[in-house]
Amino acid sequence: MDKMKITVFADPVCTWCWGSVPIIRALAYRYGEQVEIDYVMGGMIEDITSYSNRRLSVGGDVALSNRNIHKHWLEASAVHGMPVCESGFHLFSDARRSTLPQNYACIAAKIYVKENRMTMPADAHLHFMRRLQEATAVEALLTNEESVIFDLSATVGFEPAKFARIYNSEKVKSLYNEGKRLCQKFEPLTLPTYLLEYRGKEMSLRGYSSYEVLAQCIEQLSSGNVKPVGDGRDKPTVENIRNFMSVYHNAFPVEIATAFSLKRHSGHSALNSESYEGLPDIVAMLVENGEIAMASKGNGFMYYLINDDSELKRHRRHLAGVY
Repeated sequence: MDKMKITVFADPVCTWCWGSVPIIRALAYRYGEQVEIDYVMGGMIEDITSYSNRRLSVGGDVALSNRNIHKHWLEASAVHGMPVCESGFHLFSDARRSTLPQNYACIAAKIYVKENRMTMPADAHLHFMRRLQEATAVEALLTNEESVIFDLSATVGFEPAKFARIYNSEKVKSLYNEGKRLCQKFEPLTLPTYLLEYRGKEMSLRGYSSYEVLAQCIEQLSSGNVKPVGDGRDKPTVENIRNFMSVYHNAFPVEIATAFSLKRHSGHSALNSESYEGLPDIVAMLVENGEIAMASKGNGFMYYLINDDSELKRHRRHLAGVY
């Protein structure tokens, strides 16, 4: 079977990359093995003191940049629906001036999974990237500190000491530089940028895009050969949402809404389950059945599985603030 390869150029600290996570999940869920999704790190801010984004007044002064980045995150969150921290954001400082550590960490995670492919899920590096994004955006953790990164690696089943050795290797820096050269093809790079490849043909799409737009691009590039799996998994039923949660273990309302193409009520925030047609009733049934519960996360909240007893999944619940 010819797969559609989707390469996402991203930075774990980019709010629009964080906001695109529901779309990536929806593509993986709806298309199954017909798509292969990979990330290339775009290295958005190599040094905040020399970085300049005049539109957002970000760059140069560290304290001012922190304030304006957080302001932008809150504004973006209302649009893309992925929660962010309401206070406590202070990612950059005189000592921590770069997003390179987070980029290196995502590359190291990919290497880690390849080196341990007999014992690790093939997509464990994607789980790590999502965890890193969540820790940065929602929990205001200082994810450009190596000790924080190594602690986070354990939450997806990595051995921190082994992960640290990979992270500090020259191979990681070499792969990052290789990715940056590939990014130059899309200069000036907008994050996220998508590169779709199918049977020798390719198409690029820049910036935050909806699931529907990406689905149209997939159909166009593949001449209709790659299409969502037609097994009814897209129907917003209790059973399907239960199955979705069993795959991802936790989800924000917008992630469920995107995977099942639920309409958002006009004028409603993307952060709330009540904003999406039919979602509150289905969630209420799963809560009543004792299958899922809810935890506050930043300016939103998360659904998580209750009957999830593995050590890793218990740790995920702990991270969600549920004990």
